[in-house]
Amino acid sequence: MEIEWKYKNAFRIAIKEIRRFYPEFAIIGRFARNFYANPETTLDIDFIANLDDVERLAEFIEHISSHYEIFPNDVGHWQYKIIIKGVRVDLVKPPQYKFDDEVISRRRIVRIEGVGEVPILSPEDLVTLYVVASINRGVKDLIKAKDIIIYSLARHDFNEDYFLRKCEENSVKALCLTLLSN
Repeated sequence: MEIEWKYKNAFRIAIKEIRRFYPEFAIIGRFARNFYANPETTLDIDFIANLDDVERLAEFIEHISSHYEIFPNDVGHWQYKIIIKGVRVDLVKPPQYKFDDEVISRRRIVRIEGVGEVPILSPEDLVTLYVVASINRGVKDLIKAKDIIIYSLARHDFNEDYFLRKCEENSVKALCLTLLSN
């Protein structure tokens, strides 16, 4: 019970801190995936935000590093690990992923007990992100992407046209077509 409270407390703090600098953030990773496919356990919390604005990123790092551990603690990276109350929080924006206004507008708001309302990527955008990440991280991300597609299509909650357009914009359309065809 104490671990759950500690985790949710860290989750609330992470949301507050990230939202302060990146109101257009979204939850990604397994936590978001669990809303669209069979749940898997996760001990970290993953967020995406547009880290391309170097000045805003520098302000964020300066603020966070005065309260929590952050690695790396300088500007110019696409992934930051923040330790909040012993919980690992990742803030990412892969350089090859287009986190644009359309992706932001399609976020979904979910309510997490003990945490509150938070935005997660749409299933199409989360799958696209997994496919982009699979180029560097491997087949595990493609398996996660396929799971989301299967469960979302079964619920009639997956816009294939939008998905394929985003895949094309992110230069991964061939991989996305393969996932849809299997």
